[in-house]
Amino acid sequence: MSQGTESASREGAGGEAVRQGSPSRPLDRTERAVWLGLLATHMRLLRTLDSELIAAERIPLSSFEVLLTVAEAPEGRVRMKDIAASLLISRSGLTRIVDDLERQGLVAREKCPTDARGFDAVLTDTGRKAYRRARRVHLTNLRAEFLDRLTDQQLTALADIWATVGLDDNTATC
Repeated sequence: MSQGTESASREGAGGEAVRQGSPSRPLDRTERAVWLGLLATHMRLLRTLDSELIAAERIPLSSFEVLLTVAEAPEGRVRMKDIAASLLISRSGLTRIVDDLERQGLVAREKCPTDARGFDAVLTDTGRKAYRRARRVHLTNLRAEFLDRLTDQQLTALADIWATVGLDDNTATC
């Protein structure tokens, strides 16, 4: 058998054989194309979304992600530590982002009503308006640069792939 197609001992969700072999074997041509394509697409999208959000709303993508997390939360407030965990950033990194958002009047930090030791990020009225504008920019560019380039069948296949490999755990709305 050729490299990367060694016999599979388990089945995928649809009953087809799942590729399996030595975990440290080199990538074959298809595996390399998939991996590098994922990385390149991710990088291009991040750069585009960041530059478009900054140009349109003066909000970098990292700040938009915080606004999104707070805006989509019940009552427009989230514990700071929960934001850091959901966005996979350090607490100090989040503090810098929230400091900037606070200076712009988009969020406020308030004592957590259920735990006096913690703080919540709370969306202000100005922040809600800025989030709505930034969300339009984000969605327009996400669609133009990625989603609208795929057929419905390709989108469904990708959604199935993310579910299969477990990368759909954080399904917060955009």
